[in-house]
Amino acid sequence: MKVLHVIPSISPLRGGPSVAALEMTAALRQTGVDARILSTDDHGPGSLCDLPIGQWSAVEGVPVLLFRRWAAPVAAVRDFAFSPGLSRWLRAHGQQFDLLHIHALFSYPSSGAMAYARSAGIPYVVSTIGQLCVWSLQQGSRRKRLYLRLLERANLEGAAALHFTTSAEEDEARQLGLTAPGLVLPLGVKAPPDLPFPEAAPPVRFLFLSRLHPKKRLEVLFDALALVQARAPGAAWQLAIAGDGEADYVTALRQRAQALNLGDRCRWLGFLEGRAKWEELARAHWFVLPSASENFGIAAIEALAVGTPPILSPEVAIAEQIQAAAAGWMVPGQVEPLAERLIAALAGPTAEMRSAARQLASESFSWDVIGANLKAAYADCVQAQQQTVA
Repeated sequence: MKVLHVIPSISPLRGGPSVAALEMTAALRQTGVDARILSTDDHGPGSLCDLPIGQWSAVEGVPVLLFRRWAAPVAAVRDFAFSPGLSRWLRAHGQQFDLLHIHALFSYPSSGAMAYARSAGIPYVVSTIGQLCVWSLQQGSRRKRLYLRLLERANLEGAAALHFTTSAEEDEARQLGLTAPGLVLPLGVKAPPDLPFPEAAPPVRFLFLSRLHPKKRLEVLFDALALVQARAPGAAWQLAIAGDGEADYVTALRQRAQALNLGDRCRWLGFLEGRAKWEELARAHWFVLPSASENFGIAAIEALAVGTPPILSPEVAIAEQIQAAAAGWMVPGQVEPLAERLIAALAGPTAEMRSAARQLASESFSWDVIGANLKAAYADCVQAQQQTVA
């Protein structure tokens, strides 16, 4: 089976979905699926990557084909990832594939690929990556709802399956009245490299590892930690902040931390990947993410993989599953309850909780299992399409 994954960007600076697309494609290739990626040369806000353009290259063992993204001066237009070369290649070569798997919505490569697949009669799966969740639709709501009505709804309804990472994500999307078949399948986590990692040691280390964006509610975490500092003045703890974002917003975050007298407690690590990321995850006692909306939460799963329990808001879709497995805590993303939980966390996680975290990651979020399940789902989609044509 030949499957083409289409996504606006494979840059890790764009967050978890871009990383997951590469890992998903690699997992599918391990099952015997000839899975490839078509994308643009986007490399985060305002940047372009240096991979070859218009020719296949290997990225983490995955065949990837990139085309130029229009470098528009306006950020909103630039992030739409307009790429004529990508469209031309897809029209010329798309029929070589049995199925398209399209990641993301409201973007030129994704919307164009869905429209092409509909017209060409090629079955396609759409990973909605949380963009149909209520919080996401409320951001730029008028533009998104107009886009949805004029183009994206027909694209979504034409899909062989809509891929959701959790049942909660599907429930929110169904509020739009979508009737296309659903496929609920979590994302996986690549096993940490087999290297010695530093063990968590005093002082208690809280780790925030994510894109620096208002949705993540890092301001709420700062305010909660200011209460921790006031109520437990003698406690020894640190907050490591790993991630990057818009320069003005990052500056505002740093100023807020200073104003709350948290400056000496905070370590600003910038964007991390590879071994450096895994080391910080292993060094932390707790991973903390009080986000306003997460359809999944890949970084939280990575934390589980090294035995670091997460402290998550209910809006992180996997929070309930993690709490049910006694592998972490779920707490409202509000200052007072979060502060109370962080004070309790100063005692550090138990060995049992760390063990439960590793077990949950290995049993429920293995790319080997997810890749096999996705391959089977693809086969069902192709068969259904063939029966429809017949």
